[in-house]
Amino acid sequence: MNIDTFSAGLIQSLTARGIDRQTASEYTGTLIRTLTEEDLREIAGYRTGDDFAALSESMAKLIREKSAPKAAAKPDMNTKVIHTEPVRPTDVGTHRPLGGDMEQTKTGIAPVQPEKAAPVRHSSDAMEHTKIGVPVQEREAHSLWEEESTRQGFVPLTGRSKAIFWGSVILTLPLTVTFGALLLFIFVLCFVTVCALIAASFLLIGGEVVAGTAGLLVGVIYGIIQICTTSAGIGIYEIGLGIICGGAALALGVLTYHLAVQGLPYILRQELLFGRYFLRQVKPMINRWREGCKSER
Repeated sequence: MNIDTFSAGLIQSLTARGIDRQTASEYTGTLIRTLTEEDLREIAGYRTGDDFAALSESMAKLIREKSAPKAAAKPDMNTKVIHTEPVRPTDVGTHRPLGGDMEQTKTGIAPVQPEKAAPVRHSSDAMEHTKIGVPVQEREAHSLWEEESTRQGFVPLTGRSKAIFWGSVILTLPLTVTFGALLLFIFVLCFVTVCALIAASFLLIGGEVVAGTAGLLVGVIYGIIQICTTSAGIGIYEIGLGIICGGAALALGVLTYHLAVQGLPYILRQELLFGRYFLRQVKPMINRWREGCKSER
């Protein structure tokens, strides 16, 4: 089970236990950002939601306890303060040292603190490790709609916000269609231009080969004739000039070949990558739009 499937399954499990979806997403996001390599290996071994049922049950209980109103009372001298640590999947059914004291709970899971950032790490610990052992940069916190949209689709709209969204879509449709058509035209034009330059480069290589070979043969043959009939100096000069023409044509052919097989295809790949990146931004932009319409209620 990968991390996205685990996160979606944990949110669904918490929702089934009576926790609202936004709170479940916040607690799950905090849990995901504090996972270690050992936790990721543990999650990779999960197959179904029953494998982390104890974890979701404990998290639901702790969320309900944290959400319940607390009586405002000062702790007396006999009250024992327990310092907690972030929840980890591998902590279920274990004994953990909490704040220097060995405490035993039913699940061994400490309450999640969604309002706090991830624990501060030193520079040597600033890189997380995946389950294949490759260090990756720790991901920054994302907004709730961005996490939800990547897993479940568009931000849901109801009532007046849906009317505002579709009304704005219809009103801005001419501008949207014009802008999209312009971007598509520019993309196709650049793509066709690069492909035409690649084809022209190969034709240019053929012309350079023919011109260089002709210059070399003419210079050598004419130089030999001059050596035999007129002057040795003039003949050597003509031979050298022919060799220079052949060498210059060879150098230009190598440069043109390098441009045709490496330079222009690299530009073409970058253009395709940019197009794919732009298409991936369409969904987040629509979600930002829907989120703005939702906040206008």
